[in-house]
Amino acid sequence: MTEEIYRLAAGLARPSEEEGELLRLLCREAERRLTRQAGERREECREALLCAAAFLGAAGLIDSRCGQDIGGGVERFSVGEVSVTTGGGGGGGAGERLRRQAERMMAPYCGGEGFAFLGVRG
Repeated sequence: MTEEIYRLAAGLARPSEEEGELLRLLCREAERRLTRQAGERREECREALLCAAAFLGAAGLIDSRCGQDIGGGVERFSVGEVSVTTGGGGGGGAGERLRRQAERMMAPYCGGEGFAFLGVRG
C-alpha cells in the first residue's frame, strides 16, 4: 500500500529527486499511523486511508520546504507600479489544508481522537 500512497503524494507535492526518499518515509509513517488509528476497520476504509496518508505525506514534504509551497512566501513586494502579493489566503498553508482534509476523510473510521462534548454542570 505504501507505493500507492507514495504515487498519490508525489502527484500532489511534485518531489524533486532529492526529496523522493523523504516523501517515501513520510508516506510510510502516515500509513502506519492511520492504519493503527483505523484498527479493525482498515480494510473498510482502504480508499480513504490511501488518500489521507498521501495528503499527510505531501503535507510533511510541503512543510519541509520552509514556506516555498503554494500559499506561502512573499506577502507583498512593490517596485514602482509593479507589485507582487502571494500568501495563504487566510486558510493556512497548503500543508495545513492537506492535513485538515486527511482528518476529515478518516474521521468516520478513527474514533476516540477527535472532538468530544463534555457535560458541564452550571
